[in-house]
Amino acid sequence: MRFEPPRRRSDQDGTTRPSQRCTGALARFAAASLAAWFAVASSQAAPGEPARWPQRSITIVAGNQAGSATDSVARLVAESFEAEFGVPAVVDNRPGAGGRIAAEAVAKATPNGYTLLVAGTSNLVMAAAMEPDLRYDPVRDFAPIGRLVRVPFGFAVNAKVPATTLRELAALARAEPGKLTYVSLGAATTTSLGMSRFLRAAGVEMLGVEYRGITSAIPDVLAGRIDVLFTELGALAQHAQGGGLRVLAIAASSRAARLPQVPTTAEQGFPGVVVGSWYGLLAPAGTPPDVMQRLNAAYAAAVHSSATKRRIDALGYDPVDDAPGRFAIALREEIAAAREAQGGAQRR
Repeated sequence: MRFEPPRRRSDQDGTTRPSQRCTGALARFAAASLAAWFAVASSQAAPGEPARWPQRSITIVAGNQAGSATDSVARLVAESFEAEFGVPAVVDNRPGAGGRIAAEAVAKATPNGYTLLVAGTSNLVMAAAMEPDLRYDPVRDFAPIGRLVRVPFGFAVNAKVPATTLRELAALARAEPGKLTYVSLGAATTTSLGMSRFLRAAGVEMLGVEYRGITSAIPDVLAGRIDVLFTELGALAQHAQGGGLRVLAIAASSRAARLPQVPTTAEQGFPGVVVGSWYGLLAPAGTPPDVMQRLNAAYAAAVHSSATKRRIDALGYDPVDDAPGRFAIALREEIAAAREAQGGAQRR
C-alpha cells in the first residue's frame, strides 16, 4: 500500500488562504518599493555631491503679453529647454512698463537657474539710457546667456487711413496736427522710439495712446479706433494679409523677405528712422557657474536646432547665434551707444 501525504486545502478546493494572499502582496510591494528606490537612487548625485541641475520646473519670464514677440521667443526657449532638460519650462508673462516689470522681478530672483528672463532692446538698452530711476542694472544684475533673434519693425495704418506711403501719412498729419492717433507702449520702448523718430523726421504731430502691451493695442487699430502702429513685422504681416492693416514701410536697412513689396524707410526719404529689436535670454547675476554652463549649452543646442530655425523663420525673425560671452559684450556696447545718443538728443 502506497502512502500519499494529505493534500492542502488550497490544493483541494482551488483557493488560497488569506495568509498566503497577504504574503504574496507583501512580497510584490517590497519588490516594487525596492525597484523604485533603485530608480531614485540612480538619478541622484552620490553622497556629498550636489544634485544635478535642474531638479524641478524652470520659469521663463516675458515682459509682454501672450502673442507678442517677447512671448513668442520665450515659448521657443521653453519648448527647447523642456526637450533638453526633461523638466517643465513655464512662460510667465509680466507685461507693463516696456518690459521693466519683468526685468526687475528676475533681477531680484534667487540666482539658481530656475527663473530666467527673455528681454530685448527696450528693457535692457533703452531703459538703461532713458530711465534715470531704473530699479535694476541691465549689466550688473544679469548673467547674459545669448541673443536668439533679431526682429524687424515696420509702420502700418488702419486700412481706412488714406495713406500708402510714409510721405502720404506725414502729409495727412501735417494737414490736421494732433488728429491722427498712434500706439504707444510708454517711454523707453522700441515702439515709441520708432514713432518719435518718424514724427521728428517728418516734422508732424500725432496723438499717442498708451497701452499695456501690443496685443491689447492691435484690436483697436484693426477696428479703426487708432490710426497708426509701429511694431514688429510678424504681427503686421499677419493682419495685413487679413486686410485690416496696410504696411507702409520697413524700418530697416533692407527690405524684409516676408513682405518684399514694402519699401524701407530710407527708400521713402527717412534714412534716420531705422529701428528694430533683438531678444535674448538672461539669468540673474550670481547664478552658479555649473548651472550657467548647462544653460549656455542648452542655448547653443536651441539656436542650432533645425526645428527652432524653422519656427524663427515662420515668425519672420532673423536668428542670432552668439558665441559665449558675446551677448554680454554687445549689451555693454549698445547701452553705451544709446546713452551717448540720448545725451546728444537732450543737448539738441
